[in-house]
Amino acid sequence: MGTELLNVASPDCAEGFFAGAAARCVRLHRAAGLGDLRAVLELRAAARDGGGPAVTLDLLGHSTRGHHLLRLGTTAIDMLHPPVARFFRELAAEDVMGRAGIVRVRLLGCETAVTEAGRRTLRMLAYTLRVPVYGTLVPLMKSHSGPDGFDPVFGHVLVEAAYL
Repeated sequence: MGTELLNVASPDCAEGFFAGAAARCVRLHRAAGLGDLRAVLELRAAARDGGGPAVTLDLLGHSTRGHHLLRLGTTAIDMLHPPVARFFRELAAEDVMGRAGIVRVRLLGCETAVTEAGRRTLRMLAYTLRVPVYGTLVPLMKSHSGPDGFDPVFGHVLVEAAYL
């Protein structure tokens, strides 16, 4: 997709997805919740200082049972949950994503684009953030990652919210 990757993983997922004899992902941030995610984005925005390459934000976590919504720590990314929706509306209103150079977001958890709840969240997130948002069609495994994060050879397991 031609952008720099910003990998932000739920602590309970980071080691499992990127585990191996050596650290598989060299640029991995951890976020146990929305506050941690905002801190990572604000740091990225400050470091970017108005310049730099376009960035793909990869949020990595386990998905919830049943609805397959991505989790960061104990927080499910569910745009029907008012605190979650408010968090992303505030990011958009304060142009945090733009200042951080984020041009697309990918929810990398197992089957985040399979259920109606997951597809709805992807569409609402794309509408709120005004960037393309992608979810996954299959369970993700270690083999889907490489040293920089999600391996682009597996792009076919992603679907953009606009096509749901």
